[in-house]
Amino acid sequence: MQIFDVDLGSVSDCVAAVAAVAGSVLSVWALRFGLAANRTAEQTRQDAKAAADAAEARERDRDAADAERDRRLIAGSVAAWWAADRSEEPLRYGVIIANQSAALSVFYDVDVHVTPPAGGKHVIHMNVLPPGQFFVQHRIGYPRSTWERLPVPVRSTQILDPLTVAGDRSVDLVEFSDGLGTRWRWRPREGLSQETGGRSGASGTHGPLDVRDAERVAVQVAYPAGPSREAREEVDPHPAASGTQPER
Repeated sequence: MQIFDVDLGSVSDCVAAVAAVAGSVLSVWALRFGLAANRTAEQTRQDAKAAADAAEARERDRDAADAERDRRLIAGSVAAWWAADRSEEPLRYGVIIANQSAALSVFYDVDVHVTPPAGGKHVIHMNVLPPGQFFVQHRIGYPRSTWERLPVPVRSTQILDPLTVAGDRSVDLVEFSDGLGTRWRWRPREGLSQETGGRSGASGTHGPLDVRDAERVAVQVAYPAGPSREAREEVDPHPAASGTQPER
């Protein structure tokens, strides 16, 4: 059939062909749009995962930094200084070893290296340092000075004046292990530092002690059971434990 010399069958075929082409174009466009949407969604997912991983890493780093800061604060509560005891006459001179941890932490294998007025070096050793302050008396004598072998807890009634400007005596080094077995050291000019590859505490890793445990440890440090006073004043058969030959 022809209208205006145009074959209607040809028109229908053309329309069908155009529709097919348009459908194909729409299908390709829809496919490309879907792929682009999928890529966008995948990129969004990856970006969200990367952001979450970065936030988690920052949180871990922040937690690690907080834990390290807390450990350093606890380790920084150990201190030692020379002092004069004015509680009785004559004056008594010695070294105060203090554990001022607010967390009631206990430290182990403590070595305090000091230089007394008479010269030479001495190491004050404590197996356990519970919370509190402990006084180790030093007696100047001739031909040599002597040290009390027993750190005594400081009483609230004692009057202990720190020797802040004395140039003839000093605390040169403080070494100790915390409850996790980490070894720390403090020097006057360098401050507090953590030993790498150093020895751990005498008993390895130690768990936390509560207040009653700390009080029992303090009593054991101050009044240990064992040899008499005369026997304790004799020469230490194991001088390596304190790093120097004990003084009589």
